[in-house]
Amino acid sequence: MVNDVVAWIAVQILPHEAEVRRWLRRWKLSSSDVDDLIQESYCRIAAVSCVDRIRSGRAYFFGTARNLVLERLRRERIVRIENLAEIGSLDIEDKGPSTEQKLADSQLLALTRRLIDELPDRCKNVFILRKIKGLSQRETAEQLHVTENVVEKEVAVGLKTILDRLAGQGLDESYRITSRSTGDRTRNQR
Repeated sequence: MVNDVVAWIAVQILPHEAEVRRWLRRWKLSSSDVDDLIQESYCRIAAVSCVDRIRSGRAYFFGTARNLVLERLRRERIVRIENLAEIGSLDIEDKGPSTEQKLADSQLLALTRRLIDELPDRCKNVFILRKIKGLSQRETAEQLHVTENVVEKEVAVGLKTILDRLAGQGLDESYRITSRSTGDRTRNQR
């Protein structure tokens, strides 16, 4: 695990050090302060236990350095106005979902929650315990005082009902495929 982080830093972070150093120098920091901030950035990045979810090493490096500069500015009594403008001009790419995609996902989530609430009580309770709270089939059966076979059938009925209703709402094929494959994968992991 540590070797994975070190290898990731070597490939994703090190190539951007010169660029981060140039950006830090624009803050009118001394060479030793820049060195300290770079070193502290490396320490913070190396302390990350898992880098799998970091999409851009460059953006993460700049973000870490920016946070360290902001911490330093908060400790200072006087903040130069050009420093504040510099924070706003930092160009860090964001490869996250667009605003439109976030809105669509939020609407899909709200619709799915409503569809779950509309399931018959036993089906809804089984579905929530099994798929949302992540209980095992056995734990769900014990908690609801039903058999594991009932749990399996109710989850299948709930999932099919929800997917059919989502399809009836004009949801595009990619969501239905994703939902089905997720449901199948979860069902097979019992």
